[in-house]
Amino acid sequence: MSVTGTLREIGVFPVKSTGGLSPTSTTIGPDGLTGDRAHAVVDAAGTVLRAKHHPALSGLRLTGPAHSPRLQVPGGVPLDRFLGVPGAHLAPVAGGARQVEAVHLVSLRQRLAPGAGDTSRANLVVELQDEPDVADWVGATCRVGPVELEVVGVPRHCAGVFARVRTPGTVHVGDVAELVPGTHG
Repeated sequence: MSVTGTLREIGVFPVKSTGGLSPTSTTIGPDGLTGDRAHAVVDAAGTVLRAKHHPALSGLRLTGPAHSPRLQVPGGVPLDRFLGVPGAHLAPVAGGARQVEAVHLVSLRQRLAPGAGDTSRANLVVELQDEPDVADWVGATCRVGPVELEVVGVPRHCAGVFARVRTPGTVHVGDVAELVPGTHG
């Protein structure tokens, strides 16, 4: 039996390890949300810098649209000097800088649960009525507006699920969300 609800938030993170955007609508293509994690700050050799090793990345402000982001560095100093990494610069990342699937989906219930971890970088936040346990999401289909997602896994360090895009389209905050159980089990 399917469970219905509403899309409450959209999160797009154009530059890996920096802040994101919270648009009221976005297009979701086969590779995920338009512009999501398509750029990264890299060193002179092109190696992607991660907040785990360069926490100052989280102090950068994102400006511009998701498909063409710009970074605002505190104090207006050059990016490489701010990070202490010679040659550091913003660059597009072929194939994107995400480490898992195209979409990170989380429910409000999962986000608010004790031990949820950091879900602040989830792409879609849905509120579902009578939602099943997260283990039952794997193998399910989640429809959000015209978009259809295949739930394929559970993150190790935070709440929610990872999904692949079956049917692309544009979603809007307030769209109907529906979780349809899979045929497993």
